[in-house]
Amino acid sequence: MELRQRINDQWFFSATYQSGLEKEKAFTAFEAVQLPHNTVELTYNYFDEKSYQKKTCYFRKLNLKNDSRHFVRFEGVMAVADVYLNGEYLTTHKGGYTPFEVELITSQAENILAVVVDSSEREDVPPFGGAIDYLTYGGIYRDVFLIERQGAYVTEPFFKIENLEAKNYRADLSFNLSEKAQLQVQLKGEGLAVTFEHEGQVGSNELAFPAMTVKEWSPETPQLYELTVLEGNDCLYQTKVGFRRAVFTKEGFYLNGENYPIIGLNRHQDYPYVGYAMPEEWQVEDVRVLKEELGLNMVRTSHYPQSPAFIAACDELGLLVFEEIPGWQHIGTGEWQAVLLQNVEEMVVRDRNHPSIVLWGVRVNESGDDHGLYTKTNALCRQLDPTRQTGGVRYLEKSEFLEDVYTMNDFSYDGGDIKRLKQELGEIATYDNVQTKRIGLRTVEQVAGEKVPYLVTEYAGHMYPTKRFDQEERLIEHAMRHAVVLNAAYANPNISGAVGWCAFDYHTHENFGSGDRFCYHGVMDNFRVSKFAAGVYASQQDPAIRPVLAPLTNWTRGDRNMGQSMPIYVFTNCDKVEVRYNGKSRGFYEREANGALNHLPYPPIVLKEFNFLWGEPFGPLDIIGYLNDEVVAVKEYANDPVLSDFLLTSSHDTLVQSDAWAATKLTMKFVDQKGNLLPFLMGSVRLETTGGEILGGQDVPIIGGSAVCWLRTLPETHGEIKVTARYGKLSQEVTIRVEKQ
Repeated sequence: MELRQRINDQWFFSATYQSGLEKEKAFTAFEAVQLPHNTVELTYNYFDEKSYQKKTCYFRKLNLKNDSRHFVRFEGVMAVADVYLNGEYLTTHKGGYTPFEVELITSQAENILAVVVDSSEREDVPPFGGAIDYLTYGGIYRDVFLIERQGAYVTEPFFKIENLEAKNYRADLSFNLSEKAQLQVQLKGEGLAVTFEHEGQVGSNELAFPAMTVKEWSPETPQLYELTVLEGNDCLYQTKVGFRRAVFTKEGFYLNGENYPIIGLNRHQDYPYVGYAMPEEWQVEDVRVLKEELGLNMVRTSHYPQSPAFIAACDELGLLVFEEIPGWQHIGTGEWQAVLLQNVEEMVVRDRNHPSIVLWGVRVNESGDDHGLYTKTNALCRQLDPTRQTGGVRYLEKSEFLEDVYTMNDFSYDGGDIKRLKQELGEIATYDNVQTKRIGLRTVEQVAGEKVPYLVTEYAGHMYPTKRFDQEERLIEHAMRHAVVLNAAYANPNISGAVGWCAFDYHTHENFGSGDRFCYHGVMDNFRVSKFAAGVYASQQDPAIRPVLAPLTNWTRGDRNMGQSMPIYVFTNCDKVEVRYNGKSRGFYEREANGALNHLPYPPIVLKEFNFLWGEPFGPLDIIGYLNDEVVAVKEYANDPVLSDFLLTSSHDTLVQSDAWAATKLTMKFVDQKGNLLPFLMGSVRLETTGGEILGGQDVPIIGGSAVCWLRTLPETHGEIKVTARYGKLSQEVTIRVEKQ
C-alpha cells in the first residue's frame, strides 16, 4: 500500500550556501517558504539572470513512522539537487525538468531533510554547456511528496494499448510489485466496466485486458477511463487512461482513423516575477488558454518536460502533446549525455500513460546530427514505450533521420526581410538563410530529401518579434506572418501540421531578445494577454464551439504608415460580416473566392472597399459577425477614444489554502467608451490588500492598456482578502475569499 502526501509547506530556505550548511539543525532561523519556490524574487524585465545561478539550501522537518518505508519524490528541482537526511548524504539528481525519488532510511522519529540546490548553468547538465534562448530560474519549483509504503506497492506502471479495429482495443498493464499479493484490477468509464483478479508476483507483472469497445479520446472528445489496482480495500495504484489511434504518416497525421491537421504553438513554462514557480492550477489554466482561447489542438513542450499538472490537463481538456527532452542546440559529452539519457527515461516513464501525448522528442532542439547519441535516445524511448512515434526537432535539411517523424523548425518565411537586408548590406548571415520561393514553408522533399512523416515544429518567432504595445502595422504584419505559414501547412497534405513559435512571450538571456531579458515571440504576452496574432489561431476553430471575430485594427487615423486605416483583415469563423460606419451600414462582406489564404479552414474577410484620407471626417466603426444569418459577435470602435472606464477582475472568487500557496489573477483594464483597451496608456496601478501578497509588488505596471498581476496566499492568510486598485482618481475593489483545505 502507498500513502502519498504533498509536502509543499513548512520549508525553510537559505539564499546562500556554505559547505556543511546541510547539517544545520537550527534552520528555523532561515526564511519560511511554501512551494513552489523561486530562489530569487525577480523584476518583470531588465534583471540579471545570474542572480539565481548559485547554490541555495532548503530544509524541512519530517516525522516518520518506524513500521513503513518512506520516500520523498521531487517533481522538479532546478538544476542539480543534493539530498541529505539528518546531515547524511543520500543522493544527487541532475536535471531540472524530470522527477526523482529517494528513500529515507532512518530509525529516528524526527528527521531533518535538507536539499542543496545548485541553479548554476553547469556544463555537465542539459540544457547547459552552450547558449540557450530561455531562462531556467532556480529552486524547488514543483511539488514535493512524502510517500509511505508498506506491504505490496506498485511502481513503474505502463498501460499499453493496442488497436484492433475502429473503436476496438486490447491493452496490457505492466508494473513492478514489491511483494506477492492478490490484486483486483478495474477499468471503468463511459460504457465500460472491466474487473478481474490477478495473482501479483514480486517484481515484474504483466496482465492482459480482453478486447474492449471504447469511446476514443480526441481533443474534441477527451474521453478518459479510470484504471485502479486494489489489494482488498487498499488502492495500490490509480490513474486515468485513454484510447486513441495516433499516427504520423507520409500523407499527414491521422487521429482515430481520420486525417487530422495539427495546429499548435510552443509553450515555455515561464511567468512574470516567479519564473517557473507557479502552482498547478496555473499550469492547468495555460492548457485552457491554449485549447479554448487560442483554439489549438496541439502544444509542444519546448524545450523540456513540463509540469505533471499541465500534461494531465491536456488529457482532461483535450490537447495533443509533443513532449521533448531538455536541450537547446548544444550537445555535451560524457556525463552530459548520460544525464540526457536519464532524462529521456524519467520523462517517458513519468508520462507514457497520458493519451494526450502522441510524439516523443528525443533529439536536442536544433542540434546537429549525432549518430551515436540519437541512436541511443531513440532506442531507449522505443524500449520504454513502443506505442508512440519519436521525433527529433532540427533546422537542418537532409539531416540524419533516425526518428519516426521528421520534425522541423522552418523559418524560411521572412516576409521579404532577407531581400531588403541584402539590398542594404550585401551578403547577410541569418538563422535560416534558405533561398527558395517564399510560399510560407519548404516542401517535405526539399527538407528531408524524400517523402516522410513530417511535422513543422517552429516558425515565425524571432523572425518578427512583436510587443503587444507595438504600432498597429507591426501587430498586423506579425499576425499575417503566422497566417501565411499556417496556410502553407494546410495547403500541403503531406505536412502533418504546424506548431508555431510561440504561445507566450518569455524571458531570455542577455544575448537574446530585446535587451530587457525578453523574447517577444508570443501571440500572447507573458501575462497571457492576446496580441493580434492570437486571433489568427482562435478564428480557425469550429464556430459551433466558439464564434470568433478578431479584426486586426485599433481603428485609428495615423498609427499606420501614410495615415491609413485600411485594409482591415477580419479573422473570423463567422460566415460573413456587416460593416457599419457612422451608424450606417456599408454592406456585407464575405471571403474572397480565391484569396491568398484560402487554404485556412477560415480565411480572413478583407475590408478594403472604403478608405479615408488624412484630414477627412473620421467616425465610429462597427463590425458584426453573422452565422447562419444570426448575429453572433460584434466589435465596436470609437473614432475618438478616451479613458472611459477602469475595470478590475479576479480570476477566482475563492482560493483554497493548502500546503501549497494558491493565487488569483488580477486583471485591470483601461478601456474607451466602446470597451476596447487603450493600447498606448502606460503608468502603474497601486494595489492595497488586507492579506496575501502581490507577486512583483504593489505597484503594477500598465502595459498596453492593461495591468496584470497575481495575488498569492500566505500560510497565515484566512477569511477574506480585500483588494483596492487605484489609478489617479479612479479606484476599484474586489474581494476574494480564502478557505482552508
